[in-house]
Amino acid sequence: MTVDLTALVLPAFDDLDGVPSELAPWTTHYEFDGTCRIEGLDSPLQYTDSGVGIVPTGIGKAAAATTVTALVTSDAVRVDDALFVSVGVAGGPPELDIGTVVVADAVVDWDHKCRVDPEDGEDVPLTTNPHTGGMAFDLDEERIDWALEIATDVSLTAGETASRSPRVVRGANLCGDELWHGSALARQAEWLLDEHDLGPYCATEMEDAGTAFALDRLGYLDQYLCVRGLSNHDRPVDDRSPMESLFSPAFEEGFGIGIENAVSVARALVDAP
Repeated sequence: MTVDLTALVLPAFDDLDGVPSELAPWTTHYEFDGTCRIEGLDSPLQYTDSGVGIVPTGIGKAAAATTVTALVTSDAVRVDDALFVSVGVAGGPPELDIGTVVVADAVVDWDHKCRVDPEDGEDVPLTTNPHTGGMAFDLDEERIDWALEIATDVSLTAGETASRSPRVVRGANLCGDELWHGSALARQAEWLLDEHDLGPYCATEMEDAGTAFALDRLGYLDQYLCVRGLSNHDRPVDDRSPMESLFSPAFEEGFGIGIENAVSVARALVDAP
């Protein structure tokens, strides 16, 4: 039997130690009565009678690309008209409050660059990759506009430390396998976005370039959205060192609100007629 999907939801993880699940809010709100084992997936695809499917990709670009490729090329599912949506947490710059939801208009691969030893006085010891030039994916403008219009009616929850009400923003998404933290590295990230004539970046995460790469190769990139809730900032916002900030217990306190708000927006998109 072939499962016809109207939407395919792609969280990264279910059971990561110490943080809330990106999968659980979906299984709470939907009846996933069907399951399908597909070769190449760590977890079975779950789906509803109405065709909403969900499966964790695993953390990182390679895991995401493998999962998406296995799904799209399987005879067990049909995704010709499906909405693909990555939904989960992300880091972001301090200008955006924890709980902000970012709908990506582009996904940039942080790892497609050339890193060199810095010279005296050099602030950004990077250059473009001479073999690839870098990798960036522009997402479908009409689909993004549609998503943002629907998101205007979604109620978001504010975190305890938020200085403003959380909101939905449009912006670039920086994806890399390297977990980084600090102002100097943020300047390097900004440099990379400038090289692609994009930016400023609004979210940093670890899967979406792999998902976009697979969907682009397979001809489904125009059906793809990335919805990320900010769970932490990508540099210290107080007098702690970057190492202290990254590994402090407070660093993960925003995961719950980030996931909650991202799922609230993504559910509105999945449920839209």
